[in-house]
Amino acid sequence: MRKRHFTLLELLMVVLLVGMIVALVLPRITLAPRRIVVENALSGIRQAFTETSTRARAAGKAFRLELQPETAILKLSLINDNLSREWRPPIQKPAEKSEQMLVGKQDSYQLSQEIEWQIADSAYDNEGKIIFCFFPDGQSSGPPLEFILKKQRFRLQVDNICGRVDIVELQ
Repeated sequence: MRKRHFTLLELLMVVLLVGMIVALVLPRITLAPRRIVVENALSGIRQAFTETSTRARAAGKAFRLELQPETAILKLSLINDNLSREWRPPIQKPAEKSEQMLVGKQDSYQLSQEIEWQIADSAYDNEGKIIFCFFPDGQSSGPPLEFILKKQRFRLQVDNICGRVDIVELQ
């Protein structure tokens, strides 16, 4: 009986095909951790804004988020000014209990340290702070901000009517 061996040409073809497959798949695999970091950072921003908006509606009080870009912290506080009449739910429940059921009770949100804020002078208020306000009727206010994360540029803007945060990737 004769033993069957692979020729040099057959071995070269197999190595070439394996090399082509690796060349196509490897960049996608190496980008996956980068995408995960970006998505986690963006979801952290969205969570802070969504929870603050929900908390303002649930408590019937106005809240504000102050961005501290040096420490990457969004600090939450109650707005003490009576800008408008505060809304009260029809059935009076203890504020602590009903508010805690809807959202967690956090005083600040730690954002990703990898975010590089590109803040224009117009984003600061009279006191030199970057403030986003959320009101019980769902309205909000705050400046649009740009930031860079993993060499990708994003624009953050809060919808003034419904308080939803929009994060768009810029080219």
